[in-house]
Amino acid sequence: MKHVERTQPELDHLHIRLYQAVNLTIDHTWNAEDVCSPYWRFYVNSRAGASVVMADRTYPLAAHRIHFVPAWVRWTCHNTKPIDHLFAHFDLVGLPGVAVRTCFPEPITLPEDRELEAQCEALRPLVSKGSDRTQPQVTCLMKSAIFRALSSLFANLDPERTQRIAQHTRGDNPVAEALRYIDEHLGADLPNALLARRCGFSVDHFVCLFRSRLNQTPAQYVLERRLNRAAERLVFGNDSIDLIASECGFPDRFYFTRMFRRRMGLPPAAYRRTSHQQA
Repeated sequence: MKHVERTQPELDHLHIRLYQAVNLTIDHTWNAEDVCSPYWRFYVNSRAGASVVMADRTYPLAAHRIHFVPAWVRWTCHNTKPIDHLFAHFDLVGLPGVAVRTCFPEPITLPEDRELEAQCEALRPLVSKGSDRTQPQVTCLMKSAIFRALSSLFANLDPERTQRIAQHTRGDNPVAEALRYIDEHLGADLPNALLARRCGFSVDHFVCLFRSRLNQTPAQYVLERRLNRAAERLVFGNDSIDLIASECGFPDRFYFTRMFRRRMGLPPAAYRRTSHQQA
């Protein structure tokens, strides 16, 4: 029998963690200021009237079109009339925050896609008040729409940004094991020696590789991921701030509060309170 050489399959390094998907009516009270989140927002509005405002530009949310507000964008909500507002909050797992901030510094409106827009309109009753939004088929349908929209987003990037994203998401990333380990052990000590050993490198070589790939030191990346996870838990859970600080790897609530305020612009309690008013 002829020997067939088997190659190692490529791993899936890019996927969605969906936090919530809801269709609701927004009005003039959709007016939160200085919003900044560690997760992405996906918007489809039934009519014009709402917009996302940044310091130097206003981005109208055109009716039925697909809009993204990437993670870490700082913006203000503005709306003038009642609008059916389909939204989803999600994390784009596998794309580090530094790459998101560099490649996606502003809100995005996708090119017109009637088929995808119709798919989103069909989702509205499935995630509206009174429906069971936790059903697995609803989650899959919502993820399907977001993945298709992300495919359009990536397909329309310029070559430089495409290459930059591929550098982080392709399977031959030499520090991929460290990134995976960090995300799975955020509450533990994560010294460079441990991370280097997970990747099979000396500490100096690992730190050099890490900085060349992510434009951050391992310690900077770990702090950012801990703050990301803490922000997600503040918005989408009910755990105490002390527990979140401890389980996300901060030595105490005071240090956590200082680092969180520096990164997010608000202390944890205020961030939780204001985030619950946003969609």
